[in-house]
Amino acid sequence: MTTATPTEQSWGKLSEPIHADAAGAGDPVWKDNAYLSFWDSAAQVFGTVHVSTSPNAPDTRRARFSVSVAGRVTEVVETLDAGTFSSDSINFGLDGRVRVEHPLVRAELLNAPLFVAADYAANNAIPALVAAAPLQHFQQACTVAGSVTVDGTTVATTGHGMRDRTWGFRDESSQWVEFAALFAVDDAAFVSAMKFRRGDDTLTADGFVIDSAGSTAITGITFARDAAAQFRWARLELEDSTTRLVSMKTRLGGFRVPAGPAETEGPALGVYDDFLSFDTDGRGGEGIFEQAILHRVA
Repeated sequence: MTTATPTEQSWGKLSEPIHADAAGAGDPVWKDNAYLSFWDSAAQVFGTVHVSTSPNAPDTRRARFSVSVAGRVTEVVETLDAGTFSSDSINFGLDGRVRVEHPLVRAELLNAPLFVAADYAANNAIPALVAAAPLQHFQQACTVAGSVTVDGTTVATTGHGMRDRTWGFRDESSQWVEFAALFAVDDAAFVSAMKFRRGDDTLTADGFVIDSAGSTAITGITFARDAAAQFRWARLELEDSTTRLVSMKTRLGGFRVPAGPAETEGPALGVYDDFLSFDTDGRGGEGIFEQAILHRVA
């Protein structure tokens, strides 16, 4: 487990600066998003930092820190200004430093990259809101080390995580009606697999298995769920004609994810992150299964 101090250079595309002047009032919604989920089952710490800013959609600007420590969930949600990933209490550093200073919770987290980044823009599997300007979307596994303080008690954490950086024209409730995504990290590999159902009912799937040798594309994804629609397993077909099975071992925690306007009378995308431990072809690991459904009854 590395605790080397990261830099913006070491994060490459995931340290892409905010595009403060990318869109105007008459353009579709532009979003700059940065995201970190982290997990440490030994310390019973699971969390997410999510920041989203926009030059032309003020009601989508927010910063969120959600964390579960020994089963207790604490969440801070604040408004962001245009052109920044820092709110009153939450600072998301593109160099790998995250700081939270709030009366309910404090956190200092250092994330350093593992393997190479997954480039979801390569295959255009995520629907483009503006055809001439497809969404830019990168993910990378990482180590996460630091501390979280709740109610005066500080817990040290040293675990894994997944970082995400996305920018472009984006309006989730108009681009898809459902999606599911699996992110799993162990010492040997990072699995990132996403599947989308568009408004015309077509399905697209994309993803990568990334290890020290490089990146192998995922060409087919099957998700299995239980009677409550919770994740059970995923079968991943790879471009090298192999198949990988990722099965759920233990449910560890979870959070709802705000993905749209603060309030709407129209469609709203409901997103939930399940933190899980996995068995991947006989290897252990931990991560997230994310599910989203578009709610259209108003």
